[in-house]
Amino acid sequence: VERGQRIIQLYADMDVPKERVLIKLAATWEGILAAEILEKEGIQCNLTLIFSVVQAIACAQRGSHLISPFPGRILDWYKSKEGRTEGVEPEDDEGVVAVKEMYRYFKRHDHDTICMPASWRPSRGTGFELDEILALAGTDRMTIPAPLLEKLAASEEPLERKLSVEQALDDDSPELVGGSMMDEKEFRYLLNMDGCGTDKLAEGIRAFIGETEKLEAAITDKVKATSSAQ
Repeated sequence: VERGQRIIQLYADMDVPKERVLIKLAATWEGILAAEILEKEGIQCNLTLIFSVVQAIACAQRGSHLISPFPGRILDWYKSKEGRTEGVEPEDDEGVVAVKEMYRYFKRHDHDTICMPASWRPSRGTGFELDEILALAGTDRMTIPAPLLEKLAASEEPLERKLSVEQALDDDSPELVGGSMMDEKEFRYLLNMDGCGTDKLAEGIRAFIGETEKLEAAITDKVKATSSAQ
Protein backbone atom coordinates (compact mmCIF):
# COMPACT_ATOMS: atom_id res chain seq x y z
CA VAL A 1 0.00 0.00 0.00
CA GLU A 2 2.76 2.42 0.95
CA ARG A 3 4.67 1.70 -2.25
CA GLY A 4 1.55 2.34 -4.33
CA GLN A 5 0.97 5.62 -2.53
CA ARG A 6 4.61 6.59 -3.07
CA ILE A 7 4.42 5.85 -6.81
CA ILE A 8 1.32 8.02 -7.12
CA GLN A 9 3.05 10.84 -5.24
CA LEU A 10 6.08 10.65 -7.53
CA TYR A 11 3.77 11.09 -10.53
CA ALA A 12 1.93 13.91 -8.76
CA ASP A 13 5.27 15.71 -8.25
CA MET A 14 5.60 15.64 -12.05
CA ASP A 15 2.05 16.95 -12.51
CA VAL A 16 0.74 13.58 -13.71
CA PRO A 17 -2.77 13.00 -12.28
CA LYS A 18 -3.38 9.72 -10.50
CA GLU A 19 -6.23 8.96 -12.90
CA ARG A 20 -3.60 8.27 -15.57
CA VAL A 21 -1.75 5.70 -13.46
CA LEU A 22 -2.59 2.08 -12.67
CA ILE A 23 -0.85 0.34 -9.79
CA LYS A 24 -0.22 -3.28 -10.78
CA LEU A 25 -0.61 -5.88 -8.05
CA ALA A 26 -0.58 -9.68 -8.05
CA ALA A 27 -4.04 -11.08 -7.27
CA THR A 28 -3.08 -12.84 -4.06
CA TRP A 29 -5.38 -12.32 -1.07
CA GLU A 30 -2.95 -9.73 0.27
CA GLY A 31 -2.71 -8.00 -3.10
CA ILE A 32 -6.49 -7.82 -3.42
CA LEU A 33 -6.84 -6.27 0.06
CA ALA A 34 -4.06 -3.77 -0.72
CA ALA A 35 -5.90 -2.79 -3.89
CA GLU A 36 -9.10 -2.33 -1.89
CA ILE A 37 -7.34 0.19 0.35
CA LEU A 38 -5.77 2.05 -2.58
CA GLU A 39 -9.03 2.15 -4.55
CA LYS A 40 -10.75 3.82 -1.59
CA GLU A 41 -8.11 6.55 -1.86
CA GLY A 42 -8.91 7.03 -5.53
CA ILE A 43 -5.82 5.12 -6.67
CA GLN A 44 -6.78 2.76 -9.50
CA CYS A 45 -5.30 -0.73 -9.53
CA ASN A 46 -4.69 -3.42 -12.12
CA LEU A 47 -4.83 -6.88 -10.55
CA THR A 48 -2.72 -9.27 -12.57
CA LEU A 49 -1.73 -12.95 -12.55
CA ILE A 50 -5.41 -13.92 -12.75
CA PHE A 51 -5.61 -17.63 -13.52
CA SER A 52 -8.82 -18.58 -11.73
CA VAL A 53 -12.39 -17.37 -11.46
CA VAL A 54 -12.13 -17.12 -7.68
CA GLN A 55 -9.38 -14.49 -7.99
CA ALA A 56 -11.48 -12.44 -10.40
CA ILE A 57 -14.53 -12.58 -8.15
CA ALA A 58 -12.56 -11.49 -5.09
CA CYS A 59 -11.07 -8.57 -7.04
CA ALA A 60 -14.49 -7.39 -8.21
CA GLN A 61 -16.10 -7.75 -4.79
CA ARG A 62 -13.41 -5.55 -3.26
CA GLY A 63 -13.57 -2.85 -5.90
CA SER A 64 -10.54 -3.40 -8.14
CA HIS A 65 -10.57 -1.09 -11.15
CA LEU A 66 -9.24 -3.67 -13.64
CA ILE A 67 -8.14 -7.29 -13.84
CA SER A 68 -5.83 -8.98 -16.33
CA PRO A 69 -6.71 -12.67 -16.72
CA PHE A 70 -4.43 -14.78 -18.92
CA PRO A 71 -6.48 -17.22 -21.01
CA GLY A 72 -3.46 -18.44 -22.98
CA ARG A 73 -1.53 -19.43 -19.89
CA ILE A 74 -4.57 -21.16 -18.45
CA LEU A 75 -4.77 -23.21 -21.66
CA ASP A 76 -1.03 -23.95 -21.37
CA TRP A 77 -1.53 -25.39 -17.89
CA TYR A 78 -4.34 -27.71 -18.92
CA LYS A 79 -2.48 -28.92 -22.01
CA SER A 80 0.58 -29.70 -19.92
CA LYS A 81 -1.40 -31.27 -17.09
CA GLU A 82 -3.41 -33.52 -19.39
CA GLY A 83 -0.60 -34.19 -21.87
CA ARG A 84 -2.69 -32.87 -24.75
CA THR A 85 -1.04 -32.45 -28.12
CA GLU A 86 -4.14 -31.75 -30.17
CA GLY A 87 -5.92 -28.41 -30.22
CA VAL A 88 -9.45 -27.77 -28.98
CA GLU A 89 -12.32 -25.68 -30.28
CA PRO A 90 -12.20 -22.13 -28.87
CA GLU A 91 -15.43 -22.62 -26.89
CA ASP A 92 -13.79 -25.59 -25.14
CA ASP A 93 -10.54 -23.72 -24.44
CA GLU A 94 -10.24 -23.61 -20.63
CA GLY A 95 -8.84 -20.08 -20.74
CA VAL A 96 -11.76 -18.84 -22.81
CA VAL A 97 -14.24 -20.62 -20.53
CA ALA A 98 -12.68 -19.02 -17.43
CA VAL A 99 -12.66 -15.47 -18.81
CA LYS A 100 -16.25 -15.81 -19.99
CA GLU A 101 -17.27 -16.83 -16.47
CA MET A 102 -15.40 -13.84 -14.99
CA TYR A 103 -17.09 -11.43 -17.39
CA ARG A 104 -20.50 -12.99 -16.77
CA TYR A 105 -20.11 -12.71 -13.00
CA PHE A 106 -19.11 -9.03 -13.19
CA LYS A 107 -22.13 -8.12 -15.29
CA ARG A 108 -24.65 -10.25 -13.40
CA HIS A 109 -23.62 -8.70 -10.07
CA ASP A 110 -23.20 -5.15 -11.41
CA HIS A 111 -19.47 -4.86 -10.68
CA ASP A 112 -17.60 -2.02 -12.40
CA THR A 113 -14.33 -3.96 -12.53
CA ILE A 114 -12.94 -4.02 -16.07
CA CYS A 115 -12.13 -7.46 -17.51
CA MET A 116 -9.07 -7.06 -19.76
CA PRO A 117 -7.61 -10.41 -20.81
CA ALA A 118 -4.07 -10.71 -22.16
CA SER A 119 -1.65 -13.49 -23.14
CA TRP A 120 -3.11 -15.40 -26.08
CA ARG A 121 -2.71 -18.89 -27.52
CA PRO A 122 -4.17 -20.60 -30.62
CA SER A 123 -6.87 -22.89 -29.23
CA ARG A 124 -6.76 -25.14 -32.31
CA GLY A 125 -3.01 -24.90 -32.79
CA THR A 126 -0.68 -23.18 -35.24
CA GLY A 127 -2.50 -21.13 -37.83
CA PHE A 128 -5.34 -20.21 -35.49
CA GLU A 129 -3.57 -17.53 -33.47
CA LEU A 130 -6.70 -15.39 -33.18
CA ASP A 131 -8.89 -18.12 -31.67
CA GLU A 132 -9.04 -16.84 -28.10
CA ILE A 133 -9.33 -13.18 -29.11
CA LEU A 134 -12.27 -13.90 -31.41
CA ALA A 135 -13.91 -16.16 -28.83
CA LEU A 136 -13.81 -13.35 -26.25
CA ALA A 137 -14.85 -10.52 -28.58
CA GLY A 138 -17.04 -8.14 -26.61
CA THR A 139 -15.19 -8.29 -23.32
CA ASP A 140 -14.50 -4.89 -21.73
CA ARG A 141 -10.96 -4.50 -23.08
CA MET A 142 -8.06 -6.58 -24.35
CA THR A 143 -4.28 -6.35 -24.35
CA ILE A 144 -3.28 -7.49 -27.85
CA PRO A 145 0.33 -7.53 -29.13
CA ALA A 146 1.13 -5.86 -32.45
CA PRO A 147 1.55 -9.09 -34.51
CA LEU A 148 -1.95 -10.24 -33.55
CA LEU A 149 -3.39 -6.78 -34.22
CA GLU A 150 -1.90 -7.03 -37.71
CA LYS A 151 -3.56 -10.42 -38.21
CA LEU A 152 -6.87 -8.94 -37.11
CA ALA A 153 -6.47 -6.02 -39.51
CA ALA A 154 -5.66 -8.36 -42.39
CA SER A 155 -8.53 -10.74 -41.71
CA GLU A 156 -11.62 -10.56 -43.90
CA GLU A 157 -13.63 -12.92 -41.73
CA PRO A 158 -16.68 -11.46 -39.96
CA LEU A 159 -16.05 -10.50 -36.34
CA GLU A 160 -18.97 -11.67 -34.23
CA ARG A 161 -19.53 -10.29 -30.75
CA LYS A 162 -19.39 -13.20 -28.32
CA LEU A 163 -19.82 -11.41 -24.97
CA SER A 164 -22.35 -8.79 -24.00
CA VAL A 165 -24.07 -7.48 -20.89
CA GLU A 166 -27.44 -8.68 -22.16
CA GLN A 167 -26.11 -12.17 -22.77
CA ALA A 168 -24.52 -12.29 -19.32
CA LEU A 169 -27.74 -11.23 -17.62
CA ASP A 170 -29.74 -13.87 -19.51
CA ASP A 171 -27.27 -16.65 -18.72
CA ASP A 172 -28.42 -18.82 -15.80
CA SER A 173 -25.27 -20.94 -15.57
CA PRO A 174 -24.32 -21.89 -11.99
CA GLU A 175 -21.73 -19.67 -10.32
CA LEU A 176 -18.66 -20.59 -8.30
CA VAL A 177 -19.63 -18.00 -5.69
CA GLY A 178 -22.92 -16.17 -5.28
CA GLY A 179 -23.31 -12.49 -4.59
CA SER A 180 -22.20 -12.68 -0.95
CA MET A 181 -18.81 -11.24 -0.01
CA MET A 182 -16.03 -13.82 -0.06
CA ASP A 183 -13.82 -13.95 3.03
CA GLU A 184 -10.18 -15.02 3.27
CA LYS A 185 -11.01 -18.58 4.33
CA GLU A 186 -13.29 -19.16 1.36
CA PHE A 187 -10.86 -17.50 -1.05
CA ARG A 188 -7.91 -19.61 0.04
CA TYR A 189 -9.95 -22.82 -0.02
CA LEU A 190 -11.32 -22.22 -3.52
CA LEU A 191 -7.93 -21.11 -4.86
CA ASN A 192 -6.23 -24.16 -3.37
CA MET A 193 -8.84 -26.36 -5.04
CA ASP A 194 -8.00 -24.75 -8.40
CA GLY A 195 -4.80 -26.41 -9.56
CA CYS A 196 -4.22 -24.00 -12.43
CA GLY A 197 -4.82 -20.91 -10.31
CA THR A 198 -2.51 -22.13 -7.55
CA ASP A 199 0.33 -23.27 -9.81
CA LYS A 200 0.32 -20.36 -12.25
CA LEU A 201 -0.05 -17.69 -9.55
CA ALA A 202 2.96 -19.06 -7.68
CA GLU A 203 4.93 -19.34 -10.93
CA GLY A 204 4.08 -15.74 -11.83
CA ILE A 205 5.13 -14.40 -8.44
CA ARG A 206 8.46 -16.24 -8.66
CA ALA A 207 8.99 -14.68 -12.10
CA PHE A 208 8.17 -11.20 -10.77
CA ILE A 209 10.62 -11.65 -7.89
CA GLY A 210 13.31 -12.90 -10.25
CA GLU A 211 12.94 -9.89 -12.55
CA THR A 212 12.91 -7.52 -9.58
CA GLU A 213 16.16 -9.00 -8.27
CA LYS A 214 17.74 -8.63 -11.73
CA LEU A 215 16.69 -4.97 -11.86
CA GLU A 216 17.98 -4.28 -8.36
CA ALA A 217 21.31 -5.91 -9.22
CA ALA A 218 21.62 -3.87 -12.42
CA ILE A 219 20.88 -0.63 -10.57
CA THR A 220 23.35 -1.52 -7.83
CA ASP A 221 26.08 -2.25 -10.39
CA LYS A 222 25.33 1.04 -12.17
CA VAL A 223 25.54 3.02 -8.94
CA LYS A 224 28.82 1.34 -7.98
CA ALA A 225 30.28 2.00 -11.44
CA THR A 226 29.26 5.66 -11.27
CA SER A 227 30.69 6.07 -7.77
CA SER A 228 34.00 4.48 -8.80
CA ALA A 229 34.33 6.82 -11.76
CA GLN A 230 34.05 9.94 -9.58
